[in-house]
Amino acid sequence: MNIPYRIERTRNRTSSATFEGDGVLIRLAGRLSTREEERHIASLLKRMARRFADHRVSRTIDPFRPLLRACGTCPITLGDGTTRTFTIEAGKRTSAKHMEQGWSVRRGPKSTDADFRKFLWRLLSVSEQPRMEALVHEINDRTFRARITTVRLRHMQSRFGSCTPGGRITLNTALLFVPEELRTYVVVHELAHILHPNHSRAFWDSVAAWLPNYKESRKALRTYRLGD
Repeated sequence: MNIPYRIERTRNRTSSATFEGDGVLIRLAGRLSTREEERHIASLLKRMARRFADHRVSRTIDPFRPLLRACGTCPITLGDGTTRTFTIEAGKRTSAKHMEQGWSVRRGPKSTDADFRKFLWRLLSVSEQPRMEALVHEINDRTFRARITTVRLRHMQSRFGSCTPGGRITLNTALLFVPEELRTYVVVHELAHILHPNHSRAFWDSVAAWLPNYKESRKALRTYRLGD
């Protein structure tokens, strides 16, 4: 199976691959020889090929698509069933005013669909940051009690979460649109990375200690596809 892919060279210790649109993004570890890069790419593509068919039929998280051509009041529903309301109208420039449970948004004439979608994701990220930050600390307090330096919520196109060895956790705003148990899995996954900056046996044992059924959550999360 030929899978479209693109490559990013990083300074990471290990190489990794994630789905990106209809293809694969391969992040190569640093200081690899040309031959090592070729081996890593071949190995990662082989691994991703097993999941590619499932990826192509997965559910895309793209809550703002209906708003790109809308004027008037448009509600979106989060994974926990709560709604956030966006009232869209034309304006001289793109701006927003926070209202109770939503925003009044003006879209400027020069705003492209991509720009406007990013703007809406930023609004939601800023609004929901305190709630997600509280969730991370609540889960950490009853699990690893790891040292967290920063929790950030932002929209990402290729991953649901990331963590630095220094304890900086970044969560994808798209997690607001998945079931609670999947959000919990991602948080536990990233907290475990503070203790184990890899996907070693020790890392997965740490995850399993708090989420014995993590494999089910991991599989379920793969049925969701990140939009633009």
